[in-house]
Amino acid sequence: MGRETSARQTQARPLGWKEIKEYIESAGAGIRADRERALLCVAYETLARRGELVALEVRDIEFWPNGTGQALIRRGKTDAEGQGRVTYLSRETVKWLKIWLEHAKIGDGAIFRRLVGRGQIGGPLHPGSIAPIFKRVAQWIGLPARFAAQVSGHSIRVGAAQDLAELDIDLAAITQAGGWKSTRMPLQYAEKINAARSGMARAAAASGRDKPFSE
Repeated sequence: MGRETSARQTQARPLGWKEIKEYIESAGAGIRADRERALLCVAYETLARRGELVALEVRDIEFWPNGTGQALIRRGKTDAEGQGRVTYLSRETVKWLKIWLEHAKIGDGAIFRRLVGRGQIGGPLHPGSIAPIFKRVAQWIGLPARFAAQVSGHSIRVGAAQDLAELDIDLAAITQAGGWKSTRMPLQYAEKINAARSGMARAAAASGRDKPFSE
């Protein structure tokens, strides 16, 4: 049966920094846009899973004088001891996070909340809310319907891992950043990028097989 059926998991359509930046620049004003900008940036830089993302509280964030910050991801899926992990937040992410917290008047408790009606702030987001939000973002920036349909709650985690691989960040650092216990998943997420850098890809370039065809 194993030979007849594939054990390979279908990978979520990645949403990387390019897509997030498109949303940031086009979303306009309003409390929903404020929340989504902050959510996307924090999800990207923490590589948080859905449950970890919605569990983030104000007490888990530290803003530093130089405009950057850090987030404490508390006990996660692979963190049996409950040690948590600390992640870096860039100035861009801190900016949008502060705007959301200020406009939503959130001073403690859960950072990411439901929106009720035309702008009333509700309780904490449910993990199941993350995928629909990411799908709406994909639709907003104009991804084709077939790609938007492949977006899931893991899409930014996949996109962030691929972006790190594209920048030649070492595998150990990517694994640590995402809170993985092994390199299996980051390697799977980055396999398309790694294929383009493989020995055969380099050989194709060296032998001239990848030269553009002349008109």
